[in-house]
Amino acid sequence: MRFRTVCTAILATSALVLAGCTSKSDSSSDGASSSAGSLTFLVAADGGQNYDPQTNAAPSSTEFMMPVFDTLLAENAGGTVSAGLATAWSFAADGLTLTLTLRPGVKFQDGTAFDSAAVKSNIERGQTNAKSVIAGQLKAIGSVDTPSANKVVLHLKSPAGALLGFFAGPAGMMASPKSWSKSDAATHPVGTGPWAVSSSSVPGSVMVYTAVPGYWNKSVQRVKTVNIRVGNESTFVPGLTSNSVQAVMLTGAPTDAKTLSSRGLPVQNAETSYVHLLYLNKSGVFADPKVRQAISLAIDRKAICDSLLGGACTPSTQPVRPGSWAYDASVSVPAQDIAQAKSLLSQTGHPGGLSFKVVVSSTGTQLQTELTAIQQMLAKIGIKMSITAMPVAQLVPALDSGTAQGYYSVNTGGADPAIPIATMLAPAYNPGSYQDPDLTSLLAAATAATTPSARQAAYQKVSAQYQSTAFNVVILNQTLRFATSTQAKGVTARDPLTLEARGASVS
Repeated sequence: MRFRTVCTAILATSALVLAGCTSKSDSSSDGASSSAGSLTFLVAADGGQNYDPQTNAAPSSTEFMMPVFDTLLAENAGGTVSAGLATAWSFAADGLTLTLTLRPGVKFQDGTAFDSAAVKSNIERGQTNAKSVIAGQLKAIGSVDTPSANKVVLHLKSPAGALLGFFAGPAGMMASPKSWSKSDAATHPVGTGPWAVSSSSVPGSVMVYTAVPGYWNKSVQRVKTVNIRVGNESTFVPGLTSNSVQAVMLTGAPTDAKTLSSRGLPVQNAETSYVHLLYLNKSGVFADPKVRQAISLAIDRKAICDSLLGGACTPSTQPVRPGSWAYDASVSVPAQDIAQAKSLLSQTGHPGGLSFKVVVSSTGTQLQTELTAIQQMLAKIGIKMSITAMPVAQLVPALDSGTAQGYYSVNTGGADPAIPIATMLAPAYNPGSYQDPDLTSLLAAATAATTPSARQAAYQKVSAQYQSTAFNVVILNQTLRFATSTQAKGVTARDPLTLEARGASVS
């Protein structure tokens, strides 16, 4: 789909539009739509039994939501915002009002109209739902006005330039308010996207999506059915070479890309974030930053990159990927320092070390391998870390309840750093809502910033402070690739960890 975009002021680095931006879609002239055939993706994580974008914090969940949902705004890997369900957006001069103009003629998959009232309902639910994982992203919104069916006015408590980035992610996925009262709302969500959940879906195993008649942008709806299958990473190569699936994001063994390429299958760089990190429950011993710093210093990140990922990664301790405009390149990644790590533990009253439990996805074989290596490294400073693999749906609850004190996973965030950082600090990944005062203050300034230079400087300070206090223990950012069958055309990859079916076809 092409967009002819007219922008009165675009802040290219931060993707924040101060004065306003409008975009017109050429969906009717981008070639004839051919909604035929079936496209199957194979992924290693099931996203759980919940595909509600407002309540599911699992990093793998977006893949299962994208066929169903459009977002208010879109953004590319560089963070540049473009039109989605909103075709124009503008901030008032004082930064305290954000006005969105909605795309006309759009309907939800249940036939109800997508309009300003629906947007207001989605925002208010995201703010007030007890299970919301996006409430923090929407907290700057004081009230919502709907002066017309296609106009939404957000009155802000304080300037919030980060909202545009949030509206390109789960906070911008608009669901039919009518669907929320249904008993199967979590596993059969209703959005405005090109494909709807089929009754033949088996949540946690395979999700099946069928083309929605009358979808507003037929040019991207080129297959009749999209299937997202769950499988172990060891099944990626045989699944693709047998053509039982048409696309995989190569999150497994680093040799998979070479194997598939040698067999004549297209392999491409995904250009996505894939930050491997150890989330810590900071309601106990890990409330002390020195304990967290000790863990960080015990880890040899370069050895993990070189030995376990074939060098297809970059050691990191910041919450955004190296290369992001929010990454502070002036701050060095700490080298392994066993003596200093032991000293820090002694200073905190743990000279003999300590014990804790970590959970990891039962389908994430690569993550399990890395965690075993980390286990051996931590043993050198007297820390005994036990590892339990379990289904995705059980991982975050285990961390939140204290059943486990750590959760080893990936954060795929979004092109705008506001999304991954907000996710890492959200209650689901931060039990007890632990706060580092300096980080909290820096993040507030970053969220409010409204110019490219101000946002860049502010978010780099956030990233540096996150590293300094080891808020969570970041290990590396993996360089991902994705592969497709020779019959699949037009499959793309995007943050967060999503294979995109829009515009794809199968011959």
